[in-house]
Amino acid sequence: MKRRKGKSIILSLVLLVSGFLVSYSYQLTKSSPEMIQLNDSQWEKEYFYQQQLLDMEKKNKQLREELKEKRKNIQDIENEMADREQVVADFVERKKKLQMLNGEVPIQGEGVEIVLRDAEYIPDEEQVNQYIVHESHIHSVVNELLSAGAKAVAINGQRYMKDSYIACTGPVITVDGVQHPAPFVITAIGDAEVLYSSLNLTQGVVDQLRSDNVDVELSKENQLEMKARLSAEG
Repeated sequence: MKRRKGKSIILSLVLLVSGFLVSYSYQLTKSSPEMIQLNDSQWEKEYFYQQQLLDMEKKNKQLREELKEKRKNIQDIENEMADREQVVADFVERKKKLQMLNGEVPIQGEGVEIVLRDAEYIPDEEQVNQYIVHESHIHSVVNELLSAGAKAVAINGQRYMKDSYIACTGPVITVDGVQHPAPFVITAIGDAEVLYSSLNLTQGVVDQLRSDNVDVELSKENQLEMKARLSAEG
């Protein structure tokens, strides 16, 4: 009787432990992540979507590179256009300066004015030519002004150009065929201080003119205006 009772106790313990292990195993299985079983069709869809995503990422990268390149091209074009605009502006400015130098357009600015007159007193009528203004006197003034950087020169309001010619005919001079009586007013546009100093140097042009009995007046002018040359005005 005692032996049966002992076996019963042992069997009860075995069953209790077995039940505990089964229960624990069930709880462990329930708490573990579930394994998703995919069939062939689902795998194909998954693979397809992954490939689509990869292709889209690749395409986006390509588009970003193309956009970057196009932006660079646009920037290069804008820079080139800016350079061309600057070149055109420089050409326009050069053309304007050349037109001014050629007398094709009017010009204005600061400068100097030189007035040459025949001598008021002529002691010897036979030597009258020694007391009047000649083309050589005008040439010396004009050449000095141009050497000092004058942008434009006019004689009695008529523009003097690099191809102009001056001739003396008795008491008058002709500039490009146009006659001008005395007094002869020579105006020059440029740096007034430089032009004035260049003419008024000791033993310079003004001193030489006075030694030739020419009456000279020299002044600085804040504003001078010159018309276009006669041929340009038509």
